[in-house]
Amino acid sequence: MKFKKRIAYIIILLTSIGFSGFTQSIALHSLHPNEIFEKIDLNLPGLEPVKESVEQGNHSEAFNALLHFYRDKFPKKTLSPQSGTFTNADNIVNHIFQWGPYESADYGEEINWEWDPRGDIEWVAAIYRFYWAKTLASAYEASQDEKYAKAFVELTADWIQKHPLENYKQIHPVYTHWRGFPWLDIQTGIRATNLCQVIPAFIHAESFTPEFLGVLMASLYDHQVKTKLLPMNKVHNKAIFEQRGFINIAHTFPEFKESREWLELALDRVEENLLAQTTSDGVQREWSGGYHLGVLRDAVEIMQRMKAAGINVSSEYLDRVRKMYDYIFAIASPDLGFPMFGDASRPLVNMDEQRSRWPLYKTLKEASQILDAKKYEARAELDINNLPDQTSYAFSEAGIYAMRNEWGPNQIYMTLHCAPPAISSHDQQDNGTFELYAFGRWLMPDTGFYTYGHDREARNWHRQTCVHQTLTLNNDNTKVDGKELLWRTSSDYDLLVVENPSYKDLIHRRSVWFVDKTFFVILDDAIGQADGDLDLHFQFAPGAVEINAEEKWAATRFQDANVLVWADMNAPVSLEKEEGWFAWKYGSRKPRQAIRFHHNNQAPATFLTLVVPYQGVTAPHVSAAFSHEHTPGSDEVQIRVKYNNQIWDMGYGLAKKKGWCEKI
Repeated sequence: MKFKKRIAYIIILLTSIGFSGFTQSIALHSLHPNEIFEKIDLNLPGLEPVKESVEQGNHSEAFNALLHFYRDKFPKKTLSPQSGTFTNADNIVNHIFQWGPYESADYGEEINWEWDPRGDIEWVAAIYRFYWAKTLASAYEASQDEKYAKAFVELTADWIQKHPLENYKQIHPVYTHWRGFPWLDIQTGIRATNLCQVIPAFIHAESFTPEFLGVLMASLYDHQVKTKLLPMNKVHNKAIFEQRGFINIAHTFPEFKESREWLELALDRVEENLLAQTTSDGVQREWSGGYHLGVLRDAVEIMQRMKAAGINVSSEYLDRVRKMYDYIFAIASPDLGFPMFGDASRPLVNMDEQRSRWPLYKTLKEASQILDAKKYEARAELDINNLPDQTSYAFSEAGIYAMRNEWGPNQIYMTLHCAPPAISSHDQQDNGTFELYAFGRWLMPDTGFYTYGHDREARNWHRQTCVHQTLTLNNDNTKVDGKELLWRTSSDYDLLVVENPSYKDLIHRRSVWFVDKTFFVILDDAIGQADGDLDLHFQFAPGAVEINAEEKWAATRFQDANVLVWADMNAPVSLEKEEGWFAWKYGSRKPRQAIRFHHNNQAPATFLTLVVPYQGVTAPHVSAAFSHEHTPGSDEVQIRVKYNNQIWDMGYGLAKKKGWCEKI
């Protein structure tokens, strides 16, 4: 049975791209609050007063007794407020909402939940997902001010009244291609989770009346009905987020008669979906760090919810969770962030601040506790003695690689992306691209995605192939279908050879040697007969860059650490400046310097470049040349490289899966 389900999900995976909205039509109806007692197991301990009132036909008293039951169940707690909590919460009390990089918006006395004040679908989605409820809950727990609870009750009741389950297919007036946007899988799931997180706080407020409890419980049941009967049913991060909400309602309110059935159904869905949307080596198939982390977070919480209910997850499920943590362990940057491939962001980290504030610190600490393994905590804390000797890693199915020379703060770190097609549009057409960090500084970070919805032109600009560190033909976007040809890692060097059929009649093969774990030799072959201009693009961190077009090199000009990008001055290429931007988080970007090497010839053609990180302001003297005449796409490569007074011979033979890099 499991095998058949796995095959079914693989078929779903292969047909999943391009989904928008519900694919089924089922008549659904909102539960009346008085009907909620038919859905609760009134024979459970503590519910005797509720059952007695229901049997007497006194629903008002039954809801009062049910409210007391939940006030006893969820202990009251008081928290210290975080900076800005009250200001944001006060605004929400006054129907002023804010999300992302935008100015706040006053919704007025009568809330229009469909309003799109900043022209960004993510704003509207955040409102539907009740992100604002947690802000109110934090303020209420910290202050015990009734106005925050009153605002939650009024806003939630208003949303429920305006969004009956009968209207689950409601078309949004702006985003018309999303059929049923308020009840969409991800909205339903995240809203359910947010409600489950804040109800234990608000349940103690005076404004949280027995009548409101009835309305809210009926709506929670509606959420379960929608997800049970109309799940996303696709291999996607949203499907996991959806089932997390489904499970959280069952976990938070086990008094529902169907709670056990919901848990078992959800686990079956989640396991099949999780295994289908991650590679066997543990990478979420959108190839984007934030979605990998989100799916992992939900998978772990679901596993914990199942444990609390006495339901075991399979060994396959646990193993995949472990491998997803292993991916984070191996791929995380020196400042504990994700590579910014696809729709991934990375906060700007001050390397002198506490590591506990770095992006993936808590995730790695959590992994050590969940998996009872020290290495994850050692990565979080930079405990060198408990970190493995291996520092470079390949995730071949995902086409994502990390090359580093050490674990310490001065490490040289390059991560490279050359993936097969993703299961969504969160990936970018940038196969072959890389990021470079060295000696405590980002030197060549990714362009970033900048935005999702509010500026389509800017989003498209950041997604172009030509603004990534890879090869283009006529500056057009490439196809995406990367594969690995060769991977070798040792204490002395790393070697990676990947290939992508970037254009019709043109394959891009990129070979990278991490020589002496000190600098990088990059060979780019444009293989085929396609006509057009060939360019090789590089982008630098914001800051001063010196460009010497005549000698064909460019170098950053920081005071502590820098990078040199070099081509032989006799190579048949010209060096030109390009427009560059760096976007590190949603809605934020700054200009930076970018360059390209323009090839004088058409395909087939070759670029041989060196990417050399170094400390201080003086670049090493470098050169590189083929030891024998090179034909683009040849399975045999031999190169000689000089770095100051040192010489290396390197190459590979693909037929024998052989590679080398030897100092002479």
